[in-house]
Amino acid sequence: MKTIHTPMLGVALACLASLPGAASAQSKVEIFGVVDVGVTHLNGSGPSKTGLSTGGANISRIGFRGTEELGGGLRAGFWLEAGMDVDSGSGKASGGGLSFNRRSTVSLSGDFGEVRLGRDDSATFLSTLIFDPFLTNGVGGTMGFTMLGIPGTGTATGGAPIQISNAVSYFLPQNLGGFYGQVQVAMGEQARSAPNKNQGDYRGLRFGYRQGPFNGALATGKFYGDSDATNLTASNVGLSWDFGVAKPMLLWASEKRGALKVTALQLGVTAPVGMGEFKASYGHYNTDGSNADWNKISVGYGHNLSKRTQVYGTVAFLKNKDGAAKSIGVQGLSAPGTTLGGRSSGFEVGVRHFF
Repeated sequence: MKTIHTPMLGVALACLASLPGAASAQSKVEIFGVVDVGVTHLNGSGPSKTGLSTGGANISRIGFRGTEELGGGLRAGFWLEAGMDVDSGSGKASGGGLSFNRRSTVSLSGDFGEVRLGRDDSATFLSTLIFDPFLTNGVGGTMGFTMLGIPGTGTATGGAPIQISNAVSYFLPQNLGGFYGQVQVAMGEQARSAPNKNQGDYRGLRFGYRQGPFNGALATGKFYGDSDATNLTASNVGLSWDFGVAKPMLLWASEKRGALKVTALQLGVTAPVGMGEFKASYGHYNTDGSNADWNKISVGYGHNLSKRTQVYGTVAFLKNKDGAAKSIGVQGLSAPGTTLGGRSSGFEVGVRHFF
């Protein structure tokens, strides 16, 4: 993270300020991001592949954020954050351009809390991120937020949203003795006269308590499909306790669409070791009423060369029951696939740099 004082950006901001109606009292503007790339090997029941991946420790991104003091304790802020595929030099937009797909918001905050508008993390995604030792990333990351597949856009397939567009979020103030929470409403923007008028809508709640070594949160949300039968409900609970020498954590997560329901129970731990951190997790994923279950175990270590730069390595193994065919994949290197009841594994080593 860096506060911008470069001549080029200064010229750009001066030009922006000269536009009609542009704010001229910006308190602070920052550029920030992550560059993370690694070498990854993935195995399925037969095929395997090796290549460069991105986001093995932290998702690669570039962003701009700023705040303005408005007086009386009121602040305005903006946040623009774009994901990147460092292995190919591409952004997430069609054709490889930059897209502020990770976050694109403007907000007002004060003693009352924060009201935030735009594209943001969904309320039901955040706990699967925070209570996973691998922050959902790389070969080791939890599958608790993609149990019904890659999130769709309010259709009959896919899991709960990771980021959600057209969202209005309210966050509780930070002076509530450790309690925190948010309420989130997103609009699919269908015509009110349409038979599927709620398609793409999302309603989410997340509340938690963080004090001393303890952190716990629960969340639930509903994502509307193209019919009542395809509405999706996601819920999760996360708990952690930092003992100093180790921080164990627990994540329970559920996704349900129609008669299909998958539940995850994951135990994880992080522990400081020398100049780095050890990570491990074990997750069991249960599909109601069938043997389409799977288990995953992950172990990793990140060694800090500085406060901003880390080298890391992770290995993960996945075993399906007879009715499942899940396979480990990562950003920049797709899953090789497996057979029903088959196994999958992944190994990666990489470098992550904050700026």
